[in-house]
Formats: sequence, C-alpha cells, structure tokens
Amino acid sequence: MRNKGILSLVAVGLFASSLSVGVVKAEGNENGLARKAIERQVEKTLNKGFVDSKIFKQLEKEVNGSQPQSVKGSNKMSRMSSSSSDEYIFETEYNDDFDSADSASYEKGTIGQLLPLNDVDFHKIDVPSSGVLLVAGLSDSYVIDLVFAAVQKDFVTNSNLEYLGSEFEDGVEVQAYQAKKGTYYVGVIDQDNEYIDDNTEYDIYATATAFVDNVNPSKPTVYKVDNNDKVVTGKAEANSTITVKSGSKVLGSTKATSKGMFSVKIAAQKAGTKLTITAKDSAGNVSSSVTVTVVDVIAPSKPAVNKVDNNDKVVTGKAEANSTITVKSGSKVLGSAKATSKGTFSVKIAVQKAGTKLTSTAKDSAGNVSSSTTVTVVDVIAPSKPTVNKVDDNDKVVTGKAEANSTVTVKSGSKVLGSAKASSKGSYSVKIKAQKKGTTLSITTKDKAGNTSSKATTKVVKH
Repeated sequence: MRNKGILSLVAVGLFASSLSVGVVKAEGNENGLARKAIERQVEKTLNKGFVDSKIFKQLEKEVNGSQPQSVKGSNKMSRMSSSSSDEYIFETEYNDDFDSADSASYEKGTIGQLLPLNDVDFHKIDVPSSGVLLVAGLSDSYVIDLVFAAVQKDFVTNSNLEYLGSEFEDGVEVQAYQAKKGTYYVGVIDQDNEYIDDNTEYDIYATATAFVDNVNPSKPTVYKVDNNDKVVTGKAEANSTITVKSGSKVLGSTKATSKGMFSVKIAAQKAGTKLTITAKDSAGNVSSSVTVTVVDVIAPSKPAVNKVDNNDKVVTGKAEANSTITVKSGSKVLGSAKATSKGTFSVKIAVQKAGTKLTSTAKDSAGNVSSSTTVTVVDVIAPSKPTVNKVDDNDKVVTGKAEANSTVTVKSGSKVLGSAKASSKGSYSVKIKAQKKGTTLSITTKDKAGNTSSKATTKVVKH
C-alpha cells in the first residue's frame, strides 16, 4: 500500500517544530499487536463509483491541503505552500494505543510522522449514525510504505465495522467501511519501518475521514387512518421527511420532529383507499414503504323503507349498497338481508299485526350502523262482516256484533240510516227510524284504518 503523492503542507520546519520526538513511546508488545492487526486487512477494490466523486475530491483536498501545489523535484525541503496549521490536525505523540489516540475530524486532515522504528499512530473518529466511514491516506515520502486501517477499540471484530474495500486516485487511497454509530480508530504504520529505520522528521503522512449516511431509515409507524381524517400521523426517523401517496399521487408531506412524531395533512380519503407512507432522511435515503388502508368510520345513511302492511312477509326499500339490513320489532330481530350493489333490499319476516312498529337499520362492511328507520305496520285487512239481530217495524235501533271499536253503518239502499261505534267487546247499537215491514237493511263495519267489511243484510219484519 505504498501511496505517494504531493502533499501541500505547511513548511516542514513548522510541522517538525510542533512535534517533540522525545515523547514518542518506545515499541512494546502492544505496538507489535497493532501492526499485525492493521496489516491483516485484505486489499479489495471498491465497486467503481461507490465513493462519490465529490467526496473523493474533498478527501484528496484534505490530505493535500486546501491549496495543493505540484513541485518538481524530490527535495521536500523546497516544498512550500500557502497552507496554514489551521488546515490540519497535527499528530501529538505519544498516540501509540487506543487510550492515547489523537482526535480526528471530518473537517480537517491529520498529518503525522512514523518514528522511531515500529511507531504506530492512532487517530480517533466518532461515527454519528450507521453509514459509511471513509478513510483517506497519503504519504509524501518514498521511505514510508503507508498502511492504515479503521479498527474498533482493542481490535474487536464484529458487524459494527465491516471493511468494504478501497479505491485509488492520484496517489490517494480511500478505504470504505460500513459502520454503526460509535467511536472507531484509524491505525497508521510504516510497513517497511519494521525492518528499516530510515524515517526522518521530514517524512510525513496525511489522513482524512468522511462520513456518508447510506442507511435507509426504518419504515415509519403509521396510526389508523379513517375516512374522516385529514391528517396521517405516526412515528419515523427524527427529522426525516414523510410523504403520503395514493398510488403515484402525492397527498402530502411534512418533516418529522426531533422526537420522530409526524402529522401529514391530506384531503379526506374514501374508505378502502390504500395509502403508502415513506420516510426520507437528510442524506436522501428513503425507507421501505408502509401501506395502510383507509378505514370506514362513517355510518351509512338510514335506509328508506317502503310501506309494510299486515299481509306482508317482506320488508323492502333502499340502503347503502352491499350493506346488511336488519328489521326488528322492539329488541326482537325479525330478519336481515344484504342489499344489492344498487342498494335495493328485501328482508323476509313473519306477517306482523297492524300497528306493530318495525325498526330497520343498515350496517356496512366496516361494522358502522346507520340510525334506524321506523315504520308502523299498516292495517289492510277488512273486518269480518258484522252479525245483525232481528229488526221489526217498531225497532228504532239495529244491534249485533262487529269488530271491536269499528264503526258500524246501517243503510237502506244507498241511504244511511245511522252509524255507531262498536264497543271494545264488539257489541253495537245503531239508532235508526222505524222502518216498514219488508225493508232490506245493509250493515257494514269499518275499522280505524278505513278498511270496510262486506255487508250483512236483514229484512224488517212485522212486530
């Protein structure tokens, strides 16, 4: 991994004066373990374009300085630049183990030296959330065979940090790691420094780090949406943008709060409409979608019920299409049936007495029940014809029996001679003028619904 390039650094003298070689820790067994762990990383090439070109250029800029200058010749002492110490973090020895690691930054590159023999440098970097940690490295010296790697503290290996591969361009190596939120360490060694002590204070390296959020947010949690609702609510990744669609049509979007709560304004949707909801984070990563079906909470309109009489064995009318119609008398269910797709219904019932009150309701497939429609069973059955006692030419009343509480009328031909109401037991007595012997009287009774019986006849006899 010998990486050579042109570093645009501060004057070497300035860098050298910032370091105190005297505090460099001598090599120990810990340093040897670190070297072996860093060297173990297997080289593999990243897929082309995995590292965004803008990010790659930014990392190149950080390891080379903000105003890189290509200088001909190999004399490093002749390389000067307009860079300042503000553009880099200087290595501070000793930084040979995890506990003494220097802090790295995503804003600035880090420069350091690898001496004395077997020197190991560690630089600490915090990953803010799950994503890709990029580490760039470059040496400006042909005596440094630069090797670096991102590792976990104490060289723990697990799925928290997975090496994806590396990419080279203009002498800069960029390594990529899939990392979960946490603190990691960039270990740096000079691979040939194990054998050749040829490094000087003028032989330097630079590293830089970047973070790319490539992890899709978790799919949002969405609360129930009904056909009255004008908002879709739930929880998602904090500060992500929530979008609600019906098919390809965007109904609304909003930003989740810092606690992940969201409320997206939409127009009220029909029951059964399928809504898809996604969350997009600030890096543009989009979650998998959540689909919810709009719930029907609106009760059907009350059914329209046709007249029901005391001959009928069905109750008919119109209601919400495909709803279930139930007919009751009081709390007793007389029958139920499903309305057609056009809303017509016919519920079978036993014949009910005139005056019975029937209540009919419609229940939709979601279980919403309409208000009730009440109809009273109409009396369409005529009373039985009355019985008539003997009438003679002296009688001034006609008596007999008829339907209780019905109205009895006595006629001679088309002439009404009199009428009266039957008692609750059906007895009646109709006042008339005395009629001649042989006169034919016709007697009918009419119930309160207006149904009239067939007529009974009798002839006036001689007293």
